[in-house]
Formats: sequence, structure tokens, C-alpha cells
Amino acid sequence: MEKDGKLLQFINTKSDVIDNLKAIQEALSLSVNDGMVDLEDRLYNELLGLVDQASVSNSWEELEEVISKGKTLETDVDAFLNVHGQSTMSLPWPSIPKG
Repeated sequence: MEKDGKLLQFINTKSDVIDNLKAIQEALSLSVNDGMVDLEDRLYNELLGLVDQASVSNSWEELEEVISKGKTLETDVDAFLNVHGQSTMSLPWPSIPKG
């Protein structure tokens, strides 16, 4: 029974991470649609890659790496938006259980 609970926690955490990445992606898409330029779609492409990486993550370690990269990209997108006078809200990233 405990194994089922841990699996459910992993699936829920993975879903939360993907939701956060898609929220960042949406904020970036809206800003680009409003005329801002993401040179060579760098940020957008990195986000797409992270969504894919999160989707295929099979361990907490893999998911932790995605979360770390996602937080960095969130900061990059925030900086991009701030340069153009827009702001975003900080996303609640899930914690990886220890042990």
C-alpha cells in the first residue's frame, strides 16, 4: 500500500511540474504574441524540451533535475518579461521527498 502512495505522489508531483512549465510557456507565448521577441525561440524551445523531459521522468532524481532547470527558466522568462515592462508571479514548485 505504501508503494502505491509513493507512486501517486510521484505522478502528482510530475503533473505539478508539467503544469508549471506550461504556465511559463503560456506567459512567454502571450508576450511574444504581444510583439516581444524571443530570439531564435530559445526560451520557448528550452521549455518544450523540459516538458518532454518531465513527461518521461521515471525517478525522483530525474524530476528534481527538471525542477531545477524549470526554476532557472522561470527566472530567465521573468527577466525577459521585466525588460519589456511585464511581470509574472512566482510559481509554487513541488518539493522532492528526501530518503
